[in-house]
Amino acid sequence: MQPILLYNAHFLDFHKPRRQIRAIQIRNGIIEKTFPKKPKLPRTIKQYDLKSSYVIPGFIDSHTHLISLGIERQRINLEKCRSLNDCFEKLRSGLTKEKKVVFASNWDQSTWSSFKLENLNRHTLDRISRKKPIIMRRICGHFAVVNSCGLNHISSKWHIVDRKNGYLYENIALSLNDIFKPDDAMLLKAVRLGTSEALRKGITSVHEITNPRRLRLLQNIKTKRGLKLRFSVYILLKYFKDILNAGFASGLGDDFLRFSGVKLFLDGSIGAKTAALTKPYARTRTYGKILITKQKLERIASAAKKHSIQLMIHTIGDRTTGQALEVLKKISTRTRNPLRHRLEHLEILSHSLIREIAGLDLICSMQPNFARRWQKPGNMYEQYLGERYKTMNCFKQISDFGIKLVFGSDCMPLGPLFGIQGAIYHPFPCGRLKPESAFRSYTTEGAFATFDENRKGIIDEGFLADLVVFDKNPLTQTNIDRIKVLMTMVNGDIVYQRKSS
Repeated sequence: MQPILLYNAHFLDFHKPRRQIRAIQIRNGIIEKTFPKKPKLPRTIKQYDLKSSYVIPGFIDSHTHLISLGIERQRINLEKCRSLNDCFEKLRSGLTKEKKVVFASNWDQSTWSSFKLENLNRHTLDRISRKKPIIMRRICGHFAVVNSCGLNHISSKWHIVDRKNGYLYENIALSLNDIFKPDDAMLLKAVRLGTSEALRKGITSVHEITNPRRLRLLQNIKTKRGLKLRFSVYILLKYFKDILNAGFASGLGDDFLRFSGVKLFLDGSIGAKTAALTKPYARTRTYGKILITKQKLERIASAAKKHSIQLMIHTIGDRTTGQALEVLKKISTRTRNPLRHRLEHLEILSHSLIREIAGLDLICSMQPNFARRWQKPGNMYEQYLGERYKTMNCFKQISDFGIKLVFGSDCMPLGPLFGIQGAIYHPFPCGRLKPESAFRSYTTEGAFATFDENRKGIIDEGFLADLVVFDKNPLTQTNIDRIKVLMTMVNGDIVYQRKSS
């Protein structure tokens, strides 16, 4: 296969020491050569003049629900609603004859001027319709409200269900797509929508949290027409026995689709007041809830160790993280963390917990977009946690301990540049990163989390040609939001190109 040349660009890869690269040659999806200036090559080689733009390794979003995002794009989106009445109006407009279920997501009461939970329950949703199931799931996914018709679909096997009010917490809220199942056509379109949105944002790899049905769908797409985005898949804990019985181990697959590990939830979210804390939520007696006992977590961690499976552990509250560290310390080896187990979110951490994380060589997978959305004075974190909000999302402290810090979006919203702005301009010093560190966490470090540090995340010879092209220098631009993604390349193929205005 003939190589291609990208030239007249500033190639940045956060490699130390930084090298001057102004052109690269790509063959068969791999960066074959790098050049300090444009080389003289035969005219038969396809060449792209990037017109002094800036190129970095493709973004690796280390925590996504991309297929779920694609499903939500086909349902009612409440993200822009600014009141409960706005949500109700959206639901009413969604009561069309062809819709058997009215499923709405992404409402966030922290952006509203006022909100009382008693004004949102199954009875208020019944006023919109008693004939069709209505679901209103919060943006975090850990809390939802259903009307009476929707509640009739929730069997007694599900726990943490308030049937009086139609409130669904944690596992049942997160599993609503298993009850109100999207059909194959919707799932297929969801992959297409999610992939297109990711590529527009410069994302070339995702660490996707999903289930076996969707993994099979991705496999079918890959076989029939190929994937445009790289998927490292983490399967939910409820399928753990199936994974063990099938003999899966982390790393099964290839560069485009790979089984990477198992995702488990130890607690809930701040927004739903279900993340487990050592001190109660402000002006309440609520501490949140740990969802997996220490004994069960030990059994899971031991089985993962035996079968070489990486664990992706959702832990937001400091109480939950303390329990996770106690268990992981118990099963740790001399090499400390050979499977590269990772802790997700870690919004509330003490100095001692950070030290323990460093000692166990664990990966911290965090969401800088959370800091941008909810950590400014007066926003949700301060409302729910008081003065504790000033020490949340402590990216810099974690980085200073030498811990591997990887960034993902959790699709709230999808978009690395949005999150990076939140890390660089974190409202408090404990979380504020320099631009280079923030970009590294969304590229190079993400590759480490899936054992890909010798394959991607760096612009160098022998690495995958996954690249994103910007119109401005991302390391000197004071407003990251002004940077435009001009082009995204995966495996040496141009998979997105911005239309000229």
